[in-house]
Amino acid sequence: LKPLCSSQPWGSCAHLGAHSDRAAMNAGVGTAQPQVSPVEMLIAEMKGMADCFSRMSASCYSKCIANVHDVKLSVAEMNCVDRCVSKYMDVYTSVGGELQGAMASAQAGAAAGSAE
Repeated sequence: LKPLCSSQPWGSCAHLGAHSDRAAMNAGVGTAQPQVSPVEMLIAEMKGMADCFSRMSASCYSKCIANVHDVKLSVAEMNCVDRCVSKYMDVYTSVGGELQGAMASAQAGAAAGSAE
């Protein structure tokens, strides 16, 4: 399972939603796995990306921006938001890589089990 749209090692956090949807669809061991169309994959990826952005925005906003009375962010607020977004994406990339590895292992195990 390779990400569709990103050159990052594991893509963006959108792939977590897309891959977890595929994992749910492929949960039936020993049954024929449904084919997922490219359009469905893109829709799932876009939903995952929107969800990731929404969660990241809410989390970083609440941690870094104390008041909204100023027209511009202070330097400290900008630095905080920058670090927060970077850490958030690093964690999503790491978790996504682990999820992809676990799914590959599960699929290999299921394929080996059905071959016997």
